[in-house]
Amino acid sequence: MAIIGKLNSLETLFSKTLELETLYGYLASMLDTNHPHHQSLIQQQSGSLRQDIGHGMHAMHIAYKPLGGVLETHRTHIDFCLVVHGCEILNLSDSSDLVIQEDYDSTLDKQTYHNGEHSLEMYLHAGWLAILFPTDAHTTSPHPQSLDLVHKVVAKVPANLVKLKL
Repeated sequence: MAIIGKLNSLETLFSKTLELETLYGYLASMLDTNHPHHQSLIQQQSGSLRQDIGHGMHAMHIAYKPLGGVLETHRTHIDFCLVVHGCEILNLSDSSDLVIQEDYDSTLDKQTYHNGEHSLEMYLHAGWLAILFPTDAHTTSPHPQSLDLVHKVVAKVPANLVKLKL
């Protein structure tokens, strides 16, 4: 049950707890071109860098050229994936529709799946956030017209900090 939209459009989802407000402030700082967080990520040439956010949360600052990957899910963390610069395609499936490729690894908090035939594809541009829950098998692939590196941040949030109620 992924939630996808522009970060500023999803702001009200973050007003429920101090931890989520902290997360929103951090993600918003990544989109502020004058903020050191943003500047540091944009200057990153490739690879990933771990950054502590507090409250048991951390973020991976990532600069890379999407090549297409393996669908994965997480059990103990929810991914908050924010594209800061560039564009990529989010590939998304419900894990119940997939065949497991590699069993769950608790040290990596990751289980992988063979690609299914019921995958959704969605373009994520700068400013777009994807919140990916434990049943959301996900990976990314390159945008066909993008030659730039993608700069994004993936915040890993303990699942017990997110209480989704509709």
